[in-house]
Amino acid sequence: MLELPWLVVRTLAFNARNSAWRGLRFDFEATPREAVPVFLGMPLLVAVTGGIAYAWFAARYKSFVIAYHALGTTRFGCDLRGMDFFKVYLLAGLILIALLMPFGLVMNAMMKGLQMQESFEWLQFMIPAALMYLAYVTVYAYVRARTLNLQWNGASGPGLRFTSTLKAREMIPLYLGNLLAIAATAGLMIPWAVIRTLRYRLAHFTVTDVGGEIYTANPALERVGATGQEFGDIFNVDLGL
Repeated sequence: MLELPWLVVRTLAFNARNSAWRGLRFDFEATPREAVPVFLGMPLLVAVTGGIAYAWFAARYKSFVIAYHALGTTRFGCDLRGMDFFKVYLLAGLILIALLMPFGLVMNAMMKGLQMQESFEWLQFMIPAALMYLAYVTVYAYVRARTLNLQWNGASGPGLRFTSTLKAREMIPLYLGNLLAIAATAGLMIPWAVIRTLRYRLAHFTVTDVGGEIYTANPALERVGATGQEFGDIFNVDLGL
C-alpha cells in the first residue's frame, strides 16, 4: 500500500510516454506525493465509511488519471462529481436487488421440485450460479456504460471535446457473449473478448476539434523504465480507465 502512489505514477508515465498521436508523445506529469491523497487517503475513507465513499474515490481516481495526462506540453482537464457516480452505483444496487428477488423465488421453487430427483441434483448448483452471473453481468454493464460516459463527457483538452455514448442495453449482451465464449473455451477467447469490447467502446467514442489549438512536442520528456508496469502486473494492479 505504501508503494502504491509510486507504482501508479511510474506505470502511467511509462504507458503515456510510450504512446503517441500524430508524432506527439503523451506524458503523465503527476508525482508520487500528488498521488498519495488519491490512492492512500481515499481508500482509507472508503473503508471508514463502509464503502459509501467509493463513488467519490472513483470520480477522484478518474479525474486524477485524465487531468495529469498531457499531449506534448498541453495538459488535459477533467471535471467529475462524486455525486453523479454515487447515483449510478445507488441505482445499480437497486437494479441488483430487483433482479435477485425474482431469481430467488424462481430458485426456491425449482429447488423444491428437484429435491426428489437425484439425476437433477447438479442443477441445484448450476441454476443459482447462472442466475447470479446473469444479474452481476447486467449490473456491471450498466455501471460501466454510465461511468465511462460520465468520465469522457467530463474530460476535455484545449480545443478538444470528448464524447462517449455507450448504452447499457447494448453492453449487456456484449458482456454475456464474452462470458459464454471465455467459459466455453477455458479462457482461450479472452483476447477476442478484450478486442470485441474495445471495438464497441471506440465505436461510441468521439474526439471533436472545436478550437484549432496547436499542440507542441515536449523536448524534456525522459525515458521511464518498465519497473512500475511490471510490478503492477505482479500485484495485479489495474490502472486502466
